[in-house]
Amino acid sequence: MEDVLVIGGGPAGAACALWSHQLGMKTTLLEKDAAMGGLQRRSPYTNRWLPALPGKTGQDVAAQLHSQLSEAGVSHRLGFEAMSIQREANAPGWRVSSATASLQAHYVVIATGSVPRCSGFTESDRVGIGPGSSMERIAVRGRRVAILGGGDNAFDQAIFAGSRGAHSVDIYCRNIPRAQPLLQLEVLPERVHVGPFEVDASRMTVDGVHYDVIGVQYGFEACVPADLRLPLREGYVDVERSGAVRGHDDLFAAGEVTNYWHPCVATAFAHGAQVAKSIQYRHLRAHRMASPPTDGHTFAASAPERAAVAA
Repeated sequence: MEDVLVIGGGPAGAACALWSHQLGMKTTLLEKDAAMGGLQRRSPYTNRWLPALPGKTGQDVAAQLHSQLSEAGVSHRLGFEAMSIQREANAPGWRVSSATASLQAHYVVIATGSVPRCSGFTESDRVGIGPGSSMERIAVRGRRVAILGGGDNAFDQAIFAGSRGAHSVDIYCRNIPRAQPLLQLEVLPERVHVGPFEVDASRMTVDGVHYDVIGVQYGFEACVPADLRLPLREGYVDVERSGAVRGHDDLFAAGEVTNYWHPCVATAFAHGAQVAKSIQYRHLRAHRMASPPTDGHTFAASAPERAAVAA
């Protein structure tokens, strides 16, 4: 039986597994794909926001995650799709099962991340959904491009399409753009259309205007395990400050599957580490309570442990 099972091998899951392992807990990471990295595997762009990793692309970061966990001796299983996460009926802990295998653990961390929101669109050789490889695979040179959405990714993709030689790039957003001001400054105001619009993907038109390429940049949605009735907030797993899922003993969540503030790679790393520490506090407290001192003294939790348990 494991101490910790981490479901998901993106930045949050990898950080949580690495920290849990190095904090002395028996840990296994489960990843449904053939490689770790999560959404970073989609990103060929240099990530300028990660300290001490200058010049590294998202795909570089993804590859490094797998390499570092292997070198650190963190147990992991690739190609393990967690199809069921259930509380043990007659014993403490959880059981996580795929179609062919089953594992048990005292604690489970859901770090299944998020995926680009498709909003009824289907990827094709002319329609990209989300940033990164979905857009980069489409040739845009000399072509008319429409980007749907008003966030950072929408403006980023408009700028990238222009740098790749697009004939023209228009951004359509139903509300006032939310993108960073510096990104908005790089797009001509007349190319940003704010207000209701209609898209006909079969005809490749937006408000009746024909385009050669459409990029759907409507943000992301959480990959929440279907068999768990988890408390959600705006579609994301609602967690306490410690990372514990509200109302579920010994079940945690980390990274972009949760409602934590400002999701990105840097905060996902931090959240994964925070959850590992929260689990350690609970694990140590449970162990000490199960094995009371033999000298007559009672166990008194440290301030961090009291805070973690109270959370």
